[in-house]
Amino acid sequence: MSKEIYIVIGLCVFAFLLGGRLKKALNSKGQKQTKRKSKPAKKEVSPTQIKLRRIFTIAMLVLVFGIVIFMIPALSRDLLTHNGNISENLILRILIVAFAIYILFMGFMKIRKSK
Repeated sequence: MSKEIYIVIGLCVFAFLLGGRLKKALNSKGQKQTKRKSKPAKKEVSPTQIKLRRIFTIAMLVLVFGIVIFMIPALSRDLLTHNGNISENLILRILIVAFAIYILFMGFMKIRKSK
């Protein structure tokens, strides 16, 4: 597999994490400003929306788990054959696996919390 695919996968995972953090930061800033003015009523979330969110989260976790399973053999091959040389493939694979494991952990905690 070419290096470009690994770079794209790593950037997608990084962008996903960054987007999640930005969304959380922007939501908390918006809540702080509205708390000063008045307390807004919480929006009611229907049970179907909760189910859809949960299904989407589970599908995302399955996809990320597939990426981890796909990347483990390549990462182990790079770790065993790098002979003291740190290549960009090794760094990219470590980053991809680390971000994917982080997403798996946070997604699992989100699903567990929603029960």
